[in-house]
Amino acid sequence: MINRKLLFLFFIGWVAMSHLHAQGLQFYGNKTPIEQHTSCLIFTPECIPTFANSLDVDFELRIEESGTFGYLLHLVEPETQTAYSLTYTYIDSKTSAFNFNTEGKVSHLTMKFDNDSIKMKWLPLKLHIDLPTGEIRLMVAGKTVHSKSNVTSMQQFRPSLYFGLRQHLVDVPSFSIRKLEVYDSRQRFVFAFNESQGQEVHDIKGTVLGKVTNPYWLINDSYHWKKLVALNSLQCIGYAYDNIRQEIHFINKDSLFSYQLGKRILVKRPYANKMPVKTLLGTNFIDEAANKIYAYEINNLPVGDTTFAALNVPTLTWEAMGDAHTPVQLHHHNGYWDAQRQRYLVFGGFGNRLYSNRFLFYNASADRWDTLAFKKNPIPPRFYASIAASHQKEYLYIYGGVGNESGDQSVGHNYYNDLYRVNLADHSIEKCWDIHLDEKLVPSGKMVLSEDEKSLYVLRYPEYVKSSFLQLYKISIENGSMELLGDSIPFVSGSIRSNVTLYYNPELKEFYCVTQEYDEETRQATEYVYVLSSPPVGKNEMEFYATPQKSTNVLWWLLPVSFIVVVALVIYSRNRRKKNMAVATPSPIHTRVASSATVIPLSQKTQKEVRNNSIYVYGIFTVYGKTGRDITYLFSNKLKHIFLYILLKSNKDGVSSTSLNDIFWPDKTEEKAKNLKGVTVSNLRKVLSEVDGVELIYEKGFFKIMITEPCYCDYFSMHEHLASYPKSYEFLLSIWERGNLLEDVKHELFDKRKQYSEDIVISMLPQELESLYMRNELKSVLSICAVIQRIDPLCESALLYSIYAYNKLNDFESVSRVYATFVLEYRKTMGEAYPNSLDTLLQKGK
Repeated sequence: MINRKLLFLFFIGWVAMSHLHAQGLQFYGNKTPIEQHTSCLIFTPECIPTFANSLDVDFELRIEESGTFGYLLHLVEPETQTAYSLTYTYIDSKTSAFNFNTEGKVSHLTMKFDNDSIKMKWLPLKLHIDLPTGEIRLMVAGKTVHSKSNVTSMQQFRPSLYFGLRQHLVDVPSFSIRKLEVYDSRQRFVFAFNESQGQEVHDIKGTVLGKVTNPYWLINDSYHWKKLVALNSLQCIGYAYDNIRQEIHFINKDSLFSYQLGKRILVKRPYANKMPVKTLLGTNFIDEAANKIYAYEINNLPVGDTTFAALNVPTLTWEAMGDAHTPVQLHHHNGYWDAQRQRYLVFGGFGNRLYSNRFLFYNASADRWDTLAFKKNPIPPRFYASIAASHQKEYLYIYGGVGNESGDQSVGHNYYNDLYRVNLADHSIEKCWDIHLDEKLVPSGKMVLSEDEKSLYVLRYPEYVKSSFLQLYKISIENGSMELLGDSIPFVSGSIRSNVTLYYNPELKEFYCVTQEYDEETRQATEYVYVLSSPPVGKNEMEFYATPQKSTNVLWWLLPVSFIVVVALVIYSRNRRKKNMAVATPSPIHTRVASSATVIPLSQKTQKEVRNNSIYVYGIFTVYGKTGRDITYLFSNKLKHIFLYILLKSNKDGVSSTSLNDIFWPDKTEEKAKNLKGVTVSNLRKVLSEVDGVELIYEKGFFKIMITEPCYCDYFSMHEHLASYPKSYEFLLSIWERGNLLEDVKHELFDKRKQYSEDIVISMLPQELESLYMRNELKSVLSICAVIQRIDPLCESALLYSIYAYNKLNDFESVSRVYATFVLEYRKTMGEAYPNSLDTLLQKGK
């Protein structure tokens, strides 16, 4: 029989820790106004414990910004006002120091570090005070220092712990803490800092033992993806992650852009010579050991053109490698640099209506792509699969994708949810599992293997939806069970050139999502980098303390589950039978966009979208909250329709309460409709509280949406502009370029309002084309034509001025594309061929 004491300890430990992922708390410091500095009190006056003989304070510390001085920790005994402090001091560009002091009297010890060794890194810190002798020992990042002078000796100590700001001591560096333990030989208090909101600090039992002002809970960084950088370019550009040098490279046609992850800066460096490869898809790989980036195009370049070239990153010198190409294009193939065997492998892909399942490798000496033969369990042909290597590089994992067993697109396609393990040593393939899912999602081109090699992290999304979302999943290698983690990332996948990649940084403990969104109409690409702290968490962990019952009654909440676990353990000990883990149930997909990002424009395209406190109804309906987070997901379909119906009528009288009942609850009794409306209005107000400057008001029987500063609403802004400047189009064009009114909302309620909006556009924009064209303002001409053609694809004036403008710009490819699109639409709509040839139209424009 299992030892009862061991069973009890297991029970307590499991109850305390099973629901927790240690996260952390970030402190706002000297770079912010004093009133915004963070202060965290551990052990409020009513719950200060007594420590005997010794006091140990252990936690992990991360200095977010150097270049300053400030207080990290205060130990204060309220009765005697005895106070000690631990401070951080930036000495110069190379050195910083930690000091432990009796406040206002003497410094007991000092530890110095090189700045580069501590900035932005989690440092284990342990403070030990021997109470009878007053001796102090401080350990930071593996170094230990004993005090030169002792604090006052005592047998007992009842301190409150203040991290950051305390009363008049306002100097605070920007820092973060996590995994706090305060203990002596008899008792231990553990704080995981896994709160996501609020000012209460709980220990791991769920008891509130502290409070914090101006907190930033780090669990948010493990749930909400944060945008780091955005790049605009006139072509697809490749990107590569260099883990050794902690950089993400963007390979533009004339420069290398390197995003330095530790410093969070983007550096542009021009090439020493011309890039030999004309990039169509931006495919590439990196040899970290040699510090070289290889750019290649596997197909679709003219015969004889360079298709394979190497960039020496230190010298920024390109070297042409060869002109090898495959017989057909292989869109969305997987690539892997096999460093041990010094070869680049390619798997799968799509081209010429065929799916591939071949493994190819680039034979550098012969300058050709050769087939690599594998035995057993061939993988069905596919593209959009995902790849990851084992830590020892002996295996490749290939997951998911789209294809079929025949490889012929005309047969149809399957969305695979399967996993294969490819042995690179003996060239065998093992099928791990194949589990049918009704959802049709594709994975990111690369995925991440967990440190214990038991799971894979992968981003998944519906590639057939133009404006969709990426969502991170943790997938078991053993049985394929899935866990949904983190919030989602918006992604535009309207082109086959658009792609997604997932990377992991083991040094900074961060995931990076890098996306390339290609716009076929403008022929422009936008690259984004998003970051998520590890370990990523799910929605349940984010909301664990959202309700008071959970924060104060954690033990009772976990008791039934704990009992089940204990019983299972007893059964296991007696019968030695293994139990299968339950499959995690995915949570609903949400979306978020971070507000802070470094944007380096590579073209004239400008970012016009406001990210904080804004409502967009032109194009894709989107709402951004106070911090710039995309909160559109908070609107259910019903809530969205009601909100938009009121919003679009708020520039006049608003919407009567009775009409809301008739429209949205026509089959309900008056009393039932009234109750449903009350609940809906309450929910809507709750969602709108996330945005400053917007309010749902009810006056004299009518509902209206009020918009005031600092909130921005494109619909309100448009009508205000029309009232003041009825014939001025420039400001309105910036709104209409985003898309048609409620482009993604399909409901007959809005049909008349959409038609009215389109009538305004058509009444204003076409008359501007001639004068703009004569003034040679060709970009404005093209912008207006694009807006018109989205509403009226058969508008001949928009066609003419588009091809005239592109012709003047010598963009003959776009001339042909615009004309071909018009001709196809004309035949589909009119049932006959368009009578004018392209040459005829161009002659008219001369």
